[in-house]
This record gives sequence, structure tokens and C-alpha cells, in this order.
Amino acid sequence: SVAIGYALGRVGCFLVGDDYGVPTDGWFGVAFPVGLPPTTAGALRAQFGLDIPADVASSELLAVHPTQLYETSLAVCIWALGGWMLTRGLRPGTTGLTVAGLLAVERFAIEFLRAKDDRFLGTFTLAQGISVAIVLAVVLVSLRRPPLSGAPPG
Repeated sequence: SVAIGYALGRVGCFLVGDDYGVPTDGWFGVAFPVGLPPTTAGALRAQFGLDIPADVASSELLAVHPTQLYETSLAVCIWALGGWMLTRGLRPGTTGLTVAGLLAVERFAIEFLRAKDDRFLGTFTLAQGISVAIVLAVVLVSLRRPPLSGAPPG
């Protein structure tokens, strides 16, 4: 349910023009004239420090990567995988750990395309730092889980 909730939340971000990506010339690019902020060259320069050529007028509306839709699609896939895993009779916690880990990996990856102003960790964002911490926690919890009673260790 966390993955599908995250997917729905990102639909909301798309509808208000928030959390979008960097400019793109691709056919899939979306312009947000009333986004938070709008995707004008001037706003992208001022808000996110993006390197947009000086010959592009500040008032020009630019198409950006719709990272909200990318995340929605990936979260729906993770949700579907989690649902499938629940039908497999896996060890308790396996599905939750897998979903949490995959959502963290998804967020880490999408941040490379997102227009952000919080690159506190060199070229990495705060969200990427948190994602790494979540993946490490998932790995540590997975490694420290005791064997099922009656099952041979290993």
C-alpha cells in the first residue's frame, strides 16, 4: 500500500506542477506555465540554478522531464511486484523490505533528472542520501533476520 500511495501522491505533484525534472527536448516533455515554480527559463535559473543558455529569454516556457509520472509508473510497478510477492507465501517481512528497498532505489535514480536546489552532498540530493540510508537499513535488517524456526540455518 505504501507504493500505491506514493504513486498517487506523485500524480498530485504532476497536477500542480511540482517536483518536475530538468528541461528536455524529448516528445515526452511537459511545460508547467503555472507550476511551483513555472517552467520558464528565468524561474529554472533562479530557483534551481540550472545552466540554461543566456540566449533563452527568461520568460520562455520550457518543457521538462515529467519526473512525477516516471515515479508514478515505477511505483505502480513496485506495488504490482509487492502484490505478486504477497501471493508467494514468502517469509514475513520479505515483501515489505523489498518494496521499501525498491522505492528507495527508484527515488535515488529519479533525482538525477529532477530540477532540485538541495544538492547538499556534492552532486547528490538530500533525498538520495536518505535513499542510500534506507537501502543500507533494508540490507542490514535482511542480513540480521533470524532463520525461521525449524528451518536449517543458512
